[in-house]
Order: sequence, then structure tokens, then C-alpha cells
Amino acid sequence: MPEGKTLKLIELEIENVRGITHIQLSPNSKNFVIWGPNGSGKSAIVDAIDFLLTGRISRLMGEGTRSITLNECGPHIDHEPKEAVVRAVIKVPGITEPIEIKRSMDQPNKLEYENKMKSHLEPITSLAHRGEHVLTRRDILKYITSDGSTRAREIQALLNITDIDKIRKAFVKVENDLKKEKLAKEQAINTSKGAVNATIQESTFQERVVLEAINKARKNLGGKEISSISSKNLKSDLSSPLTISKDKAVDITLFERDIQNLKKILEEKSQNDIQKNDKQLREIITSIHSKPELLNAFNRNQLIELGISMIDGTGNCPLCDTTWAVGKLQEHLEKKLSDIETISQYKETILKLSKSISERVNTTDGSLSNVIDVLGKIGEDYWIKQLALWSGNLNKLSTALNNAFDGYPLSVFTMSEVKKLLVPDEITDKLDSFVEIVKKKAPSVTPEQTAWDLLTRLEENLKALEKADTEFIISNTAYKKAAILLHEFENARDTVLGRLYDEVKERFVNLYKELHGTDEMNFSATIAPDGAALNFEVNFYDRGNFPPHALHSEGHQDSMGLYLYLALSERLAKGLIDLIILDDVVMSVDSSHRRSICRILASSFPDRQFLITTHDKTWANQMRSEGVIDRNGLIEFYNWNVDTGPQVNYQADMWTKIEEDLEKNDVPSAAARLRRGLEEYFGLVCDSLHIPVRYKLNGQLDLGDFISPLMDRYRDIIKKGRNSASSWGNIEVKEKFDELDSIRKEIYTRTHAEQWGINPNVHYNNWIFFSENDFRPIKEAFQDFCNLFVCGSCGGTFKLTTVGMKTAGVACNCGSINWNLIPKSRG
Repeated sequence: MPEGKTLKLIELEIENVRGITHIQLSPNSKNFVIWGPNGSGKSAIVDAIDFLLTGRISRLMGEGTRSITLNECGPHIDHEPKEAVVRAVIKVPGITEPIEIKRSMDQPNKLEYENKMKSHLEPITSLAHRGEHVLTRRDILKYITSDGSTRAREIQALLNITDIDKIRKAFVKVENDLKKEKLAKEQAINTSKGAVNATIQESTFQERVVLEAINKARKNLGGKEISSISSKNLKSDLSSPLTISKDKAVDITLFERDIQNLKKILEEKSQNDIQKNDKQLREIITSIHSKPELLNAFNRNQLIELGISMIDGTGNCPLCDTTWAVGKLQEHLEKKLSDIETISQYKETILKLSKSISERVNTTDGSLSNVIDVLGKIGEDYWIKQLALWSGNLNKLSTALNNAFDGYPLSVFTMSEVKKLLVPDEITDKLDSFVEIVKKKAPSVTPEQTAWDLLTRLEENLKALEKADTEFIISNTAYKKAAILLHEFENARDTVLGRLYDEVKERFVNLYKELHGTDEMNFSATIAPDGAALNFEVNFYDRGNFPPHALHSEGHQDSMGLYLYLALSERLAKGLIDLIILDDVVMSVDSSHRRSICRILASSFPDRQFLITTHDKTWANQMRSEGVIDRNGLIEFYNWNVDTGPQVNYQADMWTKIEEDLEKNDVPSAAARLRRGLEEYFGLVCDSLHIPVRYKLNGQLDLGDFISPLMDRYRDIIKKGRNSASSWGNIEVKEKFDELDSIRKEIYTRTHAEQWGINPNVHYNNWIFFSENDFRPIKEAFQDFCNLFVCGSCGGTFKLTTVGMKTAGVACNCGSINWNLIPKSRG
């Protein structure tokens, strides 16, 4: 990223936003923590910064916020939008002067700043609109526990690659539309063939049989035989014998044939055949859909077949124009097909079974259409409606069978209904009576007229078939191209995004192992696009990969969400926005792991500015002791009320507060503050250096429980460090430890001498005998004692390093302190 476009926060002023009436903070580009109980107004700070950078508040958007608006719920409840203002002074490296920006809720889309800063701020505000700078507990759920599609949508929005999915959706829509069109044209072919079968009373379509029927009819009309099927020459050189009005003409012979076709479905043999094929078809389709690996192989098989069908005479790839020797690409793809021979067998079986049923369906529907037409001529309106309903159901069944793998079976049609081709019960006993009705109402025709009517019907059937064939070729070619384009686009997308996700995954795994490495050293993860989804699975103690929320605890899930977000954020915002807001995101993480998170934030993200809100004071103090924040970086919110907002305690360094008490000669307050502060701080140091303290069942440890163990451990550390340096022959380091030991002795002496002055004054005993000057040496002695455990460079508390269960050394976050306590082995 170009220099000069990295945002950090120097000063923040909020007026009448959410639960804040007025507050001014001065982070000065450093990390800062806001802690306080739930409902104290911490999240209002997050909302205010969010609004300042984006003109919106993400907490007021999304699912379940339909009736919530920025105009109504963004300002403090007692104030108008024009009174709700957020102002900040920000630092942009490369620019000498800080930049002031401001936004008001009556004009949320307008960010106010000096016009000359526009080019520096636009990239920052553009990135901020993705929400990259804020992580909340709700966001963690989006990344960790949501379904793959939601996760993909959220992460793609963060990465600003939503256009990729829009393009994919466009390809999918085109493919689906063309597939529907292709299936409709294919259905038209099958329907037309069914009509031909119905006309000549055949169960399957065979050109040879159709030609024989045509020539037989032509012979009855005195015509010559023809050698091919074509609607154009069907009646060539023939004259019509028609003597009856076409509107009233009914060929009873053809009508009887159609009725016979319909009666065939009532035969036991026909129904048994259909039932047998239908049962097998349903079982195969259900089996494939129930096995993901089989389903994927089936889809891959279809795609390869599409690719083969698109290869032209050059032999080159039809999509990317890669040059192949003639025949080699087809050979390559056909080998892939042979590798999944089982799928080919499944496909052949599905096609065979569905075709056997659909041919009967289409033949039946063809005859049914003819019967409806005849009954219409003689005015049988009631039966026309009943038969039309049957025909409509047959069309639905035929359409499903035409795309059997995706569209069959239909839940609305049971196996018992399909075996008799959905014929309504009241129709089965009425078929013979239709013939009698027609004979009574329709005039008789000659054999020549019957032959002519047969050819006329076949002519119509063949015209429809020829048209359907032509349209199918066009639509099928278009569909194949669309399917291959979609596949290649997704392949290219998966390749590019796969590399990106692999980089994010590697960083995520390393961060997670740094936190949980003691019990999950073999932890791994997979992050991979899959169609519209983004699959995210993690290893669970070498028992396999599972979704993050399947087996891991909520604490582990929280840390996963945090580190996935930080890994993504590193990829996105370096050089643009170095401000990261973490809003109560480690609620379920235990205390020991929170300490490790502190160390990781301090050591792995030293250039980022963190604003962290928490209701956990222990974690707030851990962040200070681990050097995530300095002594001025902790702010307490408490006693919030709707009129004034929260009360704010700018928790300056304990020593500053004690000094203020002493300047007012309030020695009891200074003594109480010193005692409470030392107990809290020494507890953190004992934890960091693994120092055992006296066990108490009630857990109430006091100052005396900490001081002696601390002194003993520090004395031991200095001794071991000096001995280690001496054993390695490192004279300079040994002399440094000699100096530290001398300082230690002097401080210990003063600390022991002054300890007596604390407790009496806490309990107001003899306090009248203490003045500011009396108590100051006490404060200074303990201040020097505390500084023994703090790095002068990073401000972090020393921590013990180990190799297995063995003490190895003492270090700080920045590495300035790195004492080796392991002596050279004697060999």
C-alpha cells in the first residue's frame, strides 16, 4: 500500500450519540481499552466511530432491524439528529499535520474535512464501508457458526470481491434459463414422438415403423411409396377424398385406435412394467442424491460429456482455445469418463428407465389429445374438462421424467398413480362409452378418408417434431456453452480465491496454535469456496475436520472468530486503516487464554491501533500488564443513566493517582489506593512468572501473601540468570545481572523498611501522624519494586518462558528482556 494512507485515532469527541451525551477521548494513536459493566455505554463508542467512518451504524442494520432507523435510534434519545455529532482528529502518515474529520446525523452521508485531504481520505472511507475495522460478537457468529453461503457473503464483502459472486450468479442464471429452455425443447420432441406413436398405435418411436404406416396409407389412396419421413412429402402426388366438412369430420376408425391406446394402460402387464421401472428409477435417483461423493461424480460426468460434445473439427478446447492435437482432447476427456464408469452405468440406467415410462406417458397423452379434440367436435364439454386435467398431469409427469435425475420423482404423484399413468378412476369405466357416443353423433367415413386423415394427423405430428428437433439443437448448443462457461469461471475463481484463502488460513492456524498450541499442536483448518458457499472446517484433536461450532467450545469458537478476522484484516487493511475495534469479543475465553491473547496482540500486531471494549476488569488489567496498552490506555465507564450517559474514570497510572492524593495530603486514600493496586498488580506478576502463593479457601489474598513469594522468585531469577551467563562465558551479561542484583538488594531493603506504613493508614490507625513527606518514601519504594518486573521499552510485564515443564528464561513482549536461565551443560 502507498505510504500516507494509514488511519490512526488521535482524538475523539462524541456528542449525543446513542447512550453518550458528551465525551472526549485522547488515544493519541495508541491502543486503548474501555471497560465497564453491561449497559455502561461502551458500545456507544464503537457505534460513534462506526458512524464517523461510514455514515451508518452497523449494529442498527441487518436481520431483525427492519423498524430501526439511524435517524430515530442513532442520536441520544433526548436529542435531534442535528445535535448528534462525532468529531475526530486522525493521523495519516506522510502528512505532517493531523486531519480533523466530523459527521452529523442530520447529514449522515457527508463527512466534513478540508477539501485538500480528499485524496487521502477517500480510500480509507471506501475500505471502512466494508466494516473491516469493527469486530463484534455478532460478527464472530457470521464467520464461525453461519452457513457456508452467509459466511461467503460476509467474507467476500470484507474482501471487496462481491462482484465475483455477482458474475457467478449471472452465469448461473444464464445456465439455468438455457437449461430450462433446452429441457422444454427436449420435452417438445418427446411429446411430438408420443403423438406420432398414438397416431400409428405404437408404444415406441421408430422411423422404420412410422414409414411403413405412411406408405400403407398412401397405398390406400393410390399413391407410391416414399423412402424417408418428411412432413413435406407425406402427401406428395395424393388428392384429398374429403367430402365432409372438416369442422364436423370425425374418423371413427382413428378414434377407436386412440381409445384402444388409452385402454392399454389399464392392462395388468402394462401397469406391472411401469411399476417395476418406476420403482428402480426412484431407488437409483434416491441412492445417488444420498451420497455426496456419488452426486459430485455424477455432476462431473455430465460436465465432461458437455465438453466432448462441444469439440469441433480442430480438436482444440472449445472454451479457452488451448491447442490440442486433433483427437487428443476428446481422447483425454473420454478417459476421464471411463474412470467414472459406474456413473456412466447409472446414467444409462436412469435414461433407459425414464425413457421407458415417458414413452408410454407421451403416447397416452398423444391419444388423449386426439380424443379431447373429437369430443370437442360433438360437444361433450364435461368430459373434455376431466380429460384435460388428466392431460395436464401427464405433461407434468413427462416433464419430470425428461430431466429425471433432477426432477423425479414428483411428490404429488404416488407409485400407484404412476403405474396406471394417473388415469382418473371415473375415466376408466367410460372409455368404451366414448366410442358409442361418437358413433351416434358423427357421420361415417370411407377407408380412403381414414387413410387421408391418418396422413393429415401424421403431417401435423411430423411438423411439430421437425420444429422441435431444430429448436432443440439450437437451445442444447447454447446450454452446453453456458454450462462450460460457468464451470470454467468457478474453476478460475476457486484457483484465485483458493490462494487467497490459503494465505488467510495459514495465518489463522498459526495464530490459533500460538494460543492453544499446548493442547492442539496439530490443529489445522480448511477454507475453500464451494459454489456459492465458503466451507470452513477445523481439525478436532486429529479425529477429523468438522465445522468450528460442531465440537469446539464457545471459548475456542470466539478465539477462532477473532483470529480469522485478524488474519483477514491483515490481508485487507495494512496501509489504509490500522484502527481495529474489538467489541466484547472474548466473553467465552477463559482468563489464562485471554492473557495469551494479550501477548499475541502485542507481539503479532505491534503496528495496529486497537480499541477494545470489555466488561471483564481482569482482562482489562491483563492488557495493561502485557503491554497491549500503556498506563494511560485504560478508561472505565460506570453509573450510566439516560440523562448524562456514563461516568468516566480515566484510569491513569496508579502512581499518578497516589501522587494526586499526596498533594492533597490525603494519606489514607493514598495508602488504600497503594494497597489495592499492589495486590492487583502483584497477582498479575505472580501469574505471569508462575509464582506459587499461599492457598486460601476463600481466595482472598492480601498484600503479604504476594510480597515474599515475589521477592524470593525475583532473587532466584537473578541468581539463575547470573549463573547461566557465567557458565556460557558471557561476562557482559553476568555483569548486567550483578548490577540488577545490587539494585534488587537496595529496593528490597527500602521495601521491607516501609511496609509497615501501609496497613495502619488503610485502617485509619495513627494516620494523623503521617504527612505527605512521611508517606512518599513508602510510595517510591514500592514503585521501584514494581518496576523490577516491567520492561522499560514496551511497558509489558515479564513472563516466564518454558521448554516443556522446565523453566527456560524470562522475556517481555518486545524482546528487550530475554534472560536465559538454562546453564551450559557439563560435558
